[in-house]
Amino acid sequence: MNPKKFINTIKSKAFRHLTGSFKNKIGKTVSNNDDIKKILICRPNHRLGNLLLLSPLVQELESTFPNSKIDLLVNQSCAIQLYQNYENVNQVIAFPHNPFKNPIKYIRTFVRFRSKKYDLAINAVKESCSGSLFTSISNASLKFVGDRGADKKERHIARQVIYSLREFLSSIGVKPNDAIPASLDLRLANDELIHGGSLVYDIVQNAQPTISLCTHTTDTKCYTQTWWLDLYEHLKKAFPDVNIIEILPKENISKIGFKAPALHSVDIRELAAMIANTDVFIGVDSGVMHLASSSLTPTIGLFSVTDTEKYEPYNEGSVAVNINEVEIDALIAVVKNVLYPNLNTTA
Repeated sequence: MNPKKFINTIKSKAFRHLTGSFKNKIGKTVSNNDDIKKILICRPNHRLGNLLLLSPLVQELESTFPNSKIDLLVNQSCAIQLYQNYENVNQVIAFPHNPFKNPIKYIRTFVRFRSKKYDLAINAVKESCSGSLFTSISNASLKFVGDRGADKKERHIARQVIYSLREFLSSIGVKPNDAIPASLDLRLANDELIHGGSLVYDIVQNAQPTISLCTHTTDTKCYTQTWWLDLYEHLKKAFPDVNIIEILPKENISKIGFKAPALHSVDIRELAAMIANTDVFIGVDSGVMHLASSSLTPTIGLFSVTDTEKYEPYNEGSVAVNINEVEIDALIAVVKNVLYPNLNTTA
């Protein structure tokens, strides 16, 4: 075994054992939902997808505590841009991704974090050891670390915490929300959407439906160039009157050999606005896939190694497809159903 990987595994197990002793903190019961005015969400992570998956929880808290202000504790990331249109989000407390490389900044951020008082602190993901730790040491009257023995029926990471939190809030006298949890939502403004639409039109130069295709991801989620080229050729054949554009990463890598017009932006909200002006997004389980969901675009998430039920795209009209179980022709049928949801395919 790789020595570094072995050490990280030991550290992870030790940390998990330590944080496993942390429990929810319940003080006096709450007489009115308006008693909860300052809320902290702990998700010390920097990945785009994980931060976007917080948006249903933020919306849940907005609905339950409309007069509250919410702080987000994350690792250094684009969280400020992601939640800039959420009026209830007050501050983003961003810890350095690597504390050993930025010890002074880490200490300053920690002091700032500990100096703030909250009515409620929430660990956004029950399996997160660091989230449990920060929630437990926060200066909060009520602390929801998470219920590790919670009902396993709800497995999606964005909804799981909401249902568990509702039970916790009921136990302390809060009247919880009982609606279906909200979808991911970046809350793109009208001017952002108009700008994104103009950029897409500059590429396609017509009013036909458009498929946005994201072929890039990392590590074991990668599919071969041969697989992507096969999918691209099938899409062109099945949808001759539909535009296909490829979303390129900052590395300017294409798995289809730059055969399709390219869409690219280093501005995360601009990229989302462009995706919002396409009709279907197809991409591997990744941060960009969740960005597409957050832009409210029907999203087809391609899965092969990660847990589909836990990370599937979460917005109306979206589906997850396990490519280990589905051939290209069946995937094309899925695309047709998402692209033309009102088309009667039984005739």
